[in-house]
Amino acid sequence: VTSKIIKFNVQFPDEELQKYLDIKANEPVYEIIRLRVYKGQPYVLEHTFMPIKLIPNLSEKILEDSIYTYIHKKLKLKFGGAYRKIKAVKADKYDIEYLEAKKDDPLLELEQIVWLNNGQTFEYSRSRNRYDTRNYVVLDTNNF
Repeated sequence: VTSKIIKFNVQFPDEELQKYLDIKANEPVYEIIRLRVYKGQPYVLEHTFMPIKLIPNLSEKILEDSIYTYIHKKLKLKFGGAYRKIKAVKADKYDIEYLEAKKDDPLLELEQIVWLNNGQTFEYSRSRNRYDTRNYVVLDTNNF
């Protein structure tokens, strides 16, 4: 899997992001939109927000590779858990352009909030997948 960066900037969070990331209005966040490509085909379109104070020094090089590898290996942070919501949505302009979806194609959207083992929230994201290219398997072991 490779990544194509569509958007990478820094902004201050709106009220909704402040709630999701448990941060204040004056704490900047990264806004990242990446297209994940598998075997040369568009696979997942990710729209991610991360507080800079928890995930410092992100670069395009890291985004083209793996953010999670950077978090684990370079920052030495451990994940504590995640809240995930999966729902069906209609294609928007990004899905049509980058996922090659048709206007009326259903998409599978995974919305998630991820926190570290110390309870700090470090990610709010929405990942969108075409109905015909991806599925999810959920395994609940009660030991997450």
